Amino acid sequence: MKVEIRRATPADVDACARINYEAFKGISDRHQFPTDFPTLDFATEITDILINSPSYFDIVAESEGSVVGCGFMDERNPIRGIGPVSVDRTFQSQGTGRKIMEALLEQGQEAPGIRLVQESFNLASLSLYISLGFEVKEPLLLMEGKFRSQPQYDFEVRPLRSEDVDKCQALCKRVYGCDRTSEIEDALNHLSPLVATKKGRIVAYTCAVSAFGHSMAETEADMQALLLGAAAYSPGEVLCFHLPVRYASLFRWCLQEGLRALKPLAVMAIGDYQQPAGCCFPSYLY
Repeated sequence: MKVEIRRATPADVDACARINYEAFKGISDRHQFPTDFPTLDFATEITDILINSPSYFDIVAESEGSVVGCGFMDERNPIRGIGPVSVDRTFQSQGTGRKIMEALLEQGQEAPGIRLVQESFNLASLSLYISLGFEVKEPLLLMEGKFRSQPQYDFEVRPLRSEDVDKCQALCKRVYGCDRTSEIEDALNHLSPLVATKKGRIVAYTCAVSAFGHSMAETEADMQALLLGAAAYSPGEVLCFHLPVRYASLFRWCLQEGLRALKPLAVMAIGDYQQPAGCCFPSYLY
């Protein structure tokens, strides 16, 4: 059956949400890992935000009048971020995912780089992305749990304010070499961003301690202070984040604090990429 690619519209939200929910749940259940879309209602909420945001390039794959796949690309920053990309179960392994990815890559061809976070147990999507030119840059683990320790007293962790944006972006540039100003500004309105300061200087920030937000720190110790401070802001709440496995000592500390690893992922990239010079926890995009 012929598949066409077109821009998504608000009328596509329900169909795209169902596809996201079923596709992610299907591959996760087969490999016995938690899914990014645990309920259809949650998938609908996220899909509605993406399709109705002017900051995202959103497309659907359509066959005989029915939506059979969808893909999204965050265009807020110079480095583009792809995800989620999903295909209806009846159209998987037929080239639909490749068509969606090729359309997203064509849209982002003028960007200095394009990135995504891929679930490493999904060998079909890994093979697709590699064949399209992506390279694995940073193996990750989704970590989850409640921290046992109290905040460190030589750090102050507080809400990120509008006057902090430039300093946080400067920290991001030093650590990760890219501009995420728009993402940090959006976090002020939609998430719960925090900064960690030491002697009055910002040494770490997070857009949200979750898969939806990235976090940056000058050192692993600064990231520890940020995490413990974030936990104190949300007592009793289970926190989660993407931990690069190369931070072995930080990984051991997280385990000692009572957190557990839920599933393996990886940052993949085309184009510009700087290995983090400090400590970086990627979002669901990069």
